Amino acid sequence: MLPISVALLLFGQGGVADAADASSDTLQWSAGSIAEQMERDPTIVPFGKGAIFVPAMTNPLDEPPVSIWQDDRRVAQGTTGKRIILSPGTYNVHMGSGTVDQRFSVQTSVRELFTSVVPASWAGLAVHIVDEQMSSLRGSYELIRVEDREYLGIGFGADEEAGEPVSTWILRPGLYKIVRVGETYRARRDFSTVRLTSGRLTHFQLVQDASTAEFKGGGEIPEEELFLFQRGTLWTTLIFGGDLSLNSRTNVVGSPDGESYAVRAFLDTKLSAEIFDSPLILRLQIEEGWNKSPELPWQTIQDRADLDGLYVYRVRPWIGPYLRFSGETNLLEGWQYFDGRRDIEVRREDGTVRRTEENLDKLLLRSPVGLTSVKEGVGVNVRFFKTVFGEATLRSGVGARHRLTRGLLEQTSGDSADPLLYLRVPDSHLVGIEGTLLGVVRVTRWVVANVEMDALVPFDDLNHVILEVEGSLAVKLTHFISINYILRFLRDKTLSETDQLEHDVRLRFSVELF
Repeated sequence: MLPISVALLLFGQGGVADAADASSDTLQWSAGSIAEQMERDPTIVPFGKGAIFVPAMTNPLDEPPVSIWQDDRRVAQGTTGKRIILSPGTYNVHMGSGTVDQRFSVQTSVRELFTSVVPASWAGLAVHIVDEQMSSLRGSYELIRVEDREYLGIGFGADEEAGEPVSTWILRPGLYKIVRVGETYRARRDFSTVRLTSGRLTHFQLVQDASTAEFKGGGEIPEEELFLFQRGTLWTTLIFGGDLSLNSRTNVVGSPDGESYAVRAFLDTKLSAEIFDSPLILRLQIEEGWNKSPELPWQTIQDRADLDGLYVYRVRPWIGPYLRFSGETNLLEGWQYFDGRRDIEVRREDGTVRRTEENLDKLLLRSPVGLTSVKEGVGVNVRFFKTVFGEATLRSGVGARHRLTRGLLEQTSGDSADPLLYLRVPDSHLVGIEGTLLGVVRVTRWVVANVEMDALVPFDDLNHVILEVEGSLAVKLTHFISINYILRFLRDKTLSETDQLEHDVRLRFSVELF
């Protein structure tokens, strides 16, 4: 017969010092029972060593780390839900949310080839922030312990509909106060309280106004009522609205140059689903705008239908491979109106004349579903920065860009030329290294800035690097009304030799249906 120590090693993880606690565990945590967690942990306890196991209430990566101390010296660090290998002896297990001084400790003994399970004397708190339409928000709040009025820190909501996890507070049992960022313990509005009990994970739903961050309500809810769409069903949002805007266009293919004012209507819908515990997001945006220039009739200034798909497999909450697809096109015809009658000449890419026409008052620049752009990409998605004031994400990998022009015309002469010269834009197909930088800055709860930079470096032609930049600054006046400035820049020599630039200042009205 094998010695007991050898048999325990061959079984995989060694014995359990508190076997009764682990086997009879009936706690209902998101991470499962203690026994289930220990079975999932592949860590081997070697000869001459033992282990400490701190059970997880939720995903271990969403909980504070665990540190092990002996005689005022940190000897190890790990996560909940996983064995921490140590030499036999007595240790203090430091854990919990807050600063170093606010964390609590539990003394535990380690025996050779045994796993010591730390009894769950703490409490867990997950705060889920939503708006009044029950859509998840990346809002913020502050947490204060009522017993000693100690400030524990700022907490953040997450875009749970897109699969982002909510961080879990690990705290001493007791009564806690949730207040709006900037408020104090004495807040008489914009606060809620929650009582946490030992060994229990509490899910708290906080309702905020998306524009002002004011608290609209809050309370404890059962886990089964949390975003059921993440457990295999779909979830959608639908926003529609319009705006009045001042526009400026310079060298934008398919649109006339100059300044004008416009009215615009838009539809924005998003579908979220979870595949392999990671988010798949599909988004459809349709924009239609019409402008009026002096002495010219109303004409289409904005015509865009954009479908984007993004799937990020979360290896960790902040990193994972991505797969993306997007397609953009126009739905209506695009005309250029002349101030008087003009002659035009259309040339092919090689400079030969394709056709000439005389005495025109307008010219068709693009047909319906004319300029169509398709993007595909695969690579690594990294969210490297996130605070209450902003966040940033970087994606990089291999991508492709395809442009189907279907007779798109670009004006290549000045307006004083006779005849006006136009070039028929050819199709293009490029494959290379792609990179995307996404950033959000929240100056206050009323002012939000966004930037997206997208680039493709072709494998076979460095002279045709594609660079797209879109930035926006939004000043919220009410929940439904905002003033927005939007900048778009495009450098794509397969489409035009000149850089394309757009500026828009918009007074925006929007309504979220669901």
